[in-house]
Amino acid sequence: MLKSIITISLIIATLGVIGQEKVYETFNTTRIGDGHSTETLWKRELDLFFGHKFGDYTNGLKNTFNTTDVSFGADFGITNNLLTGFSVSKGAGPIRELVNVFLKQKIMQQEKEGNPFNIALYGNTSYSSMEASIDPTSPVSFQNNVQRLSYTFQALISRKINDRISLQIMPTMMHRNYVAFEDVNTMASIGFAGRYQISKVLALTTEYYFNLPHNRSVLGQTYYDPMSIGIEFNTGGHVFRILFSNSAGFTESQFLPYTNSTWRNGGFRIGFAFGRLFKL
Repeated sequence: MLKSIITISLIIATLGVIGQEKVYETFNTTRIGDGHSTETLWKRELDLFFGHKFGDYTNGLKNTFNTTDVSFGADFGITNNLLTGFSVSKGAGPIRELVNVFLKQKIMQQEKEGNPFNIALYGNTSYSSMEASIDPTSPVSFQNNVQRLSYTFQALISRKINDRISLQIMPTMMHRNYVAFEDVNTMASIGFAGRYQISKVLALTTEYYFNLPHNRSVLGQTYYDPMSIGIEFNTGGHVFRILFSNSAGFTESQFLPYTNSTWRNGGFRIGFAFGRLFKL
């Protein structure tokens, strides 16, 4: 009788372990297009990140060779589920010379017979070090350091459908402490993203954010929803990404509120980004 009870208990325990098998590599990197994925680094992993964007195609090749944004930073895995990062970027909107710090915590991991989703919480703070404008209607007529700050908060929810297809949704809230006359300090967005894995090396990605207020107009300038299409090359040591996007900037404080061109009139540009992983 005792042997039967032990045997049944072991079977139940084994089934429980099998039922909690994790699903990994929903996305290839911690980022999809311009924004973040639910992926984090392993504990004590360091990812050095570099990104570059060129001019758009509204005037053909004339603007293509102009640089709109350059970003360099480092991400570090505090634990397997907690990621922090620091970057500096040139900036592509009216607010430039940015220092960015973020924190991302994965609170749920997809399982084969359990949790159906990956969920991560993401927060980013950006600080502009550029010289303040004397124009009081300008978004950069800062009066103090607090006005130079902007914040982004996201819930990242993803699911790996199968070995080839992954999807993600990103409810987003952004607050800028100081904005231009007629603009709004706080704006909401809902993001959608996906990846299609063509082979072990090659994947296609797409990312789109629907902003509220939608297509807002500020001082005669209309700002549109950011959308990107990417091609990923996974070499093992790093993932090299080629991006086609209507947004000129990399960080959330840039591409969410300040995308001023659309795909419809050729307002997309080419860019690239890659990271290099190190185990510390």
